Amino acid sequence: MRLPKSVFSIVAIALVLTSCDDGREVSEEVFPRKPIKVVVPFGPGGDSDTFARIMQKTIRDHELLPEPLVILNVPGAGGTIGSRRVRDTAPDGYTILNLHEGILTSKYAGRVSYGPEAFRPIAGTAMSNLVICVRKDSPFENLRDVLEAAAEKPDAILFGMAQGTPTHFAGRRLEKAGGEVRFRMVASGGGAKRRNDLVGEHVDVTPFSLSEYMGFEESGVRAVAYLAAERHPELPEVPTARELGYEVVMPHVHYWWAPKSTPDAAVEKIADVLEAAMKTDYLRGKLAETKTEPLFLRGAALEKHLAEREGEFQDIALVSYEGLPDPVMPMLVIVVVLGGVIAFRWFKGRVSSVNTPVVWHHGALSCLVLTLYVISMQVAGVSYIFATMAFIPALAFVGGARSKRSIVTMAVLGMVLASACFFIFTKVLVIDLP
Repeated sequence: MRLPKSVFSIVAIALVLTSCDDGREVSEEVFPRKPIKVVVPFGPGGDSDTFARIMQKTIRDHELLPEPLVILNVPGAGGTIGSRRVRDTAPDGYTILNLHEGILTSKYAGRVSYGPEAFRPIAGTAMSNLVICVRKDSPFENLRDVLEAAAEKPDAILFGMAQGTPTHFAGRRLEKAGGEVRFRMVASGGGAKRRNDLVGEHVDVTPFSLSEYMGFEESGVRAVAYLAAERHPELPEVPTARELGYEVVMPHVHYWWAPKSTPDAAVEKIADVLEAAMKTDYLRGKLAETKTEPLFLRGAALEKHLAEREGEFQDIALVSYEGLPDPVMPMLVIVVVLGGVIAFRWFKGRVSSVNTPVVWHHGALSCLVLTLYVISMQVAGVSYIFATMAFIPALAFVGGARSKRSIVTMAVLGMVLASACFFIFTKVLVIDLP
């Protein structure tokens, strides 16, 4: 059967359009040529999401970019699902991450095996600090009372936090600064949940961001220390931990990250835009409303800041981080050995000799092809288009297709489906593919 020339024309046009688009994306002079996706690894409405959307509106209203920012909320696992997604995406500047110190705490809590070294830092924008709070009727008058009680009765004082986040590490920092201090860490949750647990007497002490505290102050919450270098003008009566003799400063910075190999031109362009946005009256007014300082860091200053922050978290790591074992190579070896055994038995005709159903080797080989398909994209960096173009005819072959006509038909179908799906997912649905 001869395939219509129109089919080959469609495939050729699709591949040309795809290749042209890829070429434009890496061009330094025209960046950006399409929307830039900003992954916020938390749900809508939180501090990170709110700040990202303020930045989005500032850039749009002041026409700082020819293309819009698109906010994508990818919550889950303490921010690690979203950060992993950006880490593994194409390093073209069109998918970036907005994530605070959670990128460090997740690493040193043992939740993931990577941290800032897996990304290119773009900028640090805006900073706030944590406030240590107790109930309004708590017997603890100040932070010293809290720490002395936790030293006298280890594990008796309940410290509310979100596991593996900056709130967790704030408790660790206070324990270290207090000497013999030991809290009983209670995995409570986000700010609203911790506030409820604190007022409901399920925990004794917990940290909040400054903006969270300002919203909770009238609902039974009292501040005993501010974890900053100086007192905040909005809280002149609340001393810093440093004033009380405890060297604990916990800045909370909104960092912007790109995949590791993102071109300099894209990183610099995004940093320029963020810096311009930080200088606008609108954004500075919004920062004042949320009690956030208008910090901006990039380049060498940002690298130095991150190195210092990482050193602080290393000192109080929940795990002795030496990297997690990489399962890719063992899995690849197993797949290759299994595939070799299957191929040997198949071609030697030994499958039927052990009374194994004929479909057994078809199913096993299909699993092998599927595994190699995923590994090729995840590990070897093969693009979704080319991996899918090879996957569909390979799957047809192991399923029993042997004639030249069938293989050619499946190959053409693979090219059409790969190109069409890539266009729909990346251009229409704005979903990343390898």
